[in-house]
Amino acid sequence: MKIRLLFTLIFAGSVLSLFPSNYSISSDILLLDKALELRPEYEGIKRVRIDSLMQALYLSDDPYYIYKNIYEEYKSYNYDTALIYVRLMQEEARKKGDENFMVDACIAKAFVYLSGGLFKEAYDILAPMESVYTNLPNLYYMTYARLLWDMADYAGGEKTIEYNAQARLYVEQIINRSSPADSAQYWYPMAAIDLRTGNYVQSIARMQEVLKDTGCSDHDYAIYESSLAFLYYQIGDVDKALHHYIRATIYDIQSCTNETVALRMVAEMLFQRGEVDLSEQYIRIAMNDAKRYHARHRQVSISQILPIIEQQQNANYQQQRRIAIMLLVVAIILLIMFCIAMIVTMHRNKTINAARATIQTMNQNLIVANKLKESMLSTLLAGNSRYLASVEQYQQRVKEYATQRRYSDLMNVPKNVDAHLRRVNMNHQLDQTLLELYPNFVDAFNKLLRPEERFELKKNELMNTPMRIFALIRLGITHHDTIAEILNCSINTVYTYKTKTILRSDLSADEFYEALMQISAFH
Repeated sequence: MKIRLLFTLIFAGSVLSLFPSNYSISSDILLLDKALELRPEYEGIKRVRIDSLMQALYLSDDPYYIYKNIYEEYKSYNYDTALIYVRLMQEEARKKGDENFMVDACIAKAFVYLSGGLFKEAYDILAPMESVYTNLPNLYYMTYARLLWDMADYAGGEKTIEYNAQARLYVEQIINRSSPADSAQYWYPMAAIDLRTGNYVQSIARMQEVLKDTGCSDHDYAIYESSLAFLYYQIGDVDKALHHYIRATIYDIQSCTNETVALRMVAEMLFQRGEVDLSEQYIRIAMNDAKRYHARHRQVSISQILPIIEQQQNANYQQQRRIAIMLLVVAIILLIMFCIAMIVTMHRNKTINAARATIQTMNQNLIVANKLKESMLSTLLAGNSRYLASVEQYQQRVKEYATQRRYSDLMNVPKNVDAHLRRVNMNHQLDQTLLELYPNFVDAFNKLLRPEERFELKKNELMNTPMRIFALIRLGITHHDTIAEILNCSINTVYTYKTKTILRSDLSADEFYEALMQISAFH
């Protein structure tokens, strides 16, 4: 289990490293789709971490930091669960009576409310803290600034200017406490101020300094990449903007962040590029993520673009349908023209084709007839020869016994002639002749019968009586009296064998005879 988890971690962490330096949108999309496929793996890794924290919780005498770590796992993953552990953090902080713990818990609670779109509730927590607590951390000022920026985006008018100005004051507090050596902690607030004041080129340069910090989490990188994408979009570099939004989305997926903007922006930008189907797929994933987290403001923003995408997708489907109908009509017209041309051509060639078919059929019939004639003639001559030899032998023996006056032996001559054996030999010869004409007759005939009703021949037996009857019918001998004479049996016997055999098949009598006549002769 640990080995499998290790390989999953290595593979999961390698997705973003696959981005080429000279990137293309198509390759970015492939990497995004791969990350979406790996999403269950990432969430499995997160669940393992959470389970480990839960186990540690039962063994800890001071659960505050474990509550905080569990909150960190859920804060951008699930709003309700994150809020539960924030409240547990607050309870532990009250027990400790330590201001630092209370501040930490309050900031965490405000962050959850902010992520869930409850701006007023977050404001009610953050606004009074400056008058209650001293020595507030940078996280407080950044959380408050983010709240004010979000409120500015939704307020409009004078309130937007007011909130942006107030947010800048808090961000400057962070800058005054930091230095360039602090990397992301220093450069990101400066980039944020430039972004809000419209100095996008300088903000991009500072955001690139932010991304050089290798000590950030995947969630932090997702925020930085998303901010950089927004900056590129503002200066009109749409390809770079989409590239960085995709990177931000992949970081969100790897960090199991459901409260996210990046995937919605990817969907919107793909929609603008005409990739409606792909856009619709991603916007629905973004909506499901927002619902999973209970991010109300994200659901509202997504719900504004989703109907537009769906409407365009329906319009595309309708257009494709109209094009398909037009192509179908053209194809039908061409088909009709082709059919007319074929009919004319077939009419012209009808006589030639009929003559060719007749000649071919006659040639085939001649080949079969010649083969049949040769086979039957050789069989007849051989049978007559054997019959004459037998009669000659019989006459010679009678003459010999009569001349020698061996009357007792003469009386026994008829007894020495085994008619049954001769009949068996004649049937064997007949079987050989029929199988020469129809080599696959036994197998083909048995296939006309139900599996459990098929004939099993005895040792040294080539055919049985029912097979001989139907082989003669296949040969063209259809009169029952003729068949009876050939097989030395009664007409009733022929009728009985025919009826019983057809009953062993699932085919009707007509179907049975039609299939019988399809049994192929020699080639």
